[in-house]
Amino acid sequence: MEWHDLAFMQSGHNMAAAGLALAASAILSFIDNFVAAVGQEAGLWQFHVFRTLFAIPMFLAIALATRTRLRPLGLKKLAGRSLVVSAGLLIYFAALGTLPVAQAGAGLFSAPLWVAILSVVIFGHRLGFTRWIAVFVGFAGALMLLQPDPNTLTVMSLLPLAAGLFYGLGMMLTGIWCVQESPLSLALGVFLTIGIASLVMLSVTTALPGDTFLTAPWVTPTPRFLWLTLVQAIGAVIAVTLIAQAYRTGAPAVVAVFEYSFLIFASLWSILLWGIPTNALAIAGIAVILSAGSLMTFAGRKRPDALTPATPDKT
Repeated sequence: MEWHDLAFMQSGHNMAAAGLALAASAILSFIDNFVAAVGQEAGLWQFHVFRTLFAIPMFLAIALATRTRLRPLGLKKLAGRSLVVSAGLLIYFAALGTLPVAQAGAGLFSAPLWVAILSVVIFGHRLGFTRWIAVFVGFAGALMLLQPDPNTLTVMSLLPLAAGLFYGLGMMLTGIWCVQESPLSLALGVFLTIGIASLVMLSVTTALPGDTFLTAPWVTPTPRFLWLTLVQAIGAVIAVTLIAQAYRTGAPAVVAVFEYSFLIFASLWSILLWGIPTNALAIAGIAVILSAGSLMTFAGRKRPDALTPATPDKT
């Protein structure tokens, strides 16, 4: 096969992966608008436990309907990937207990920077100058959109950066360790890991209760809590499966930049659902993020090696 044919095929894979990331971000940003309503009924850990309980039958039903394999081919590697991704997400939620959403979000969306750094330092990938620029520009756009207040930054502000590190590493491990796994297996692994960790935390907060979303003890589930959690589970199952497939088929650095679209969709949903307007700086940030994503997608056409997903470990 000719070099330009390989470049065209990989470009197509990255475009498809970008579309999956966009769809996942749109769904996640929509359902996250209702987390505050969940917090009026129960705590974070109870929410995650019930969301996992709702999600497991959905995964089984989808697997049966589509004849998709749920049993992992490499249990240890899938478990490792699930632990890393779940650690990033749980650190992010923990940060929300002490930090404004803008600061926590800005840290979590450092993941594309970590993906780029880890791609070079650990995996020896060649990203190219243009794609490095795209990653930093995308992060700058995220900061423009989130607008964290420098005067309120503390040592705790580093916690979301750790979340970004774990999340970015977990997404890279998807292509290194789990490229042969089905998207359903990858998504189920994350749900089960978060569910088990949340069950442990729920036991702790029930024994040592607090009065915040993060430290709330077990309460009797209300119909409203069950309904909101079910909607969250449905959306999350779809979105996590889409993003897992994106990282299986596309270059991690490309998909990571398109995950910034979560912030764009979050702003749009805030306007459409709650009538919360955005300012000129946030609109400029959206334009910058879109520009960075476009640059990242097309930068590799002259250097297909830089856009190639991580080679799966066949050992």
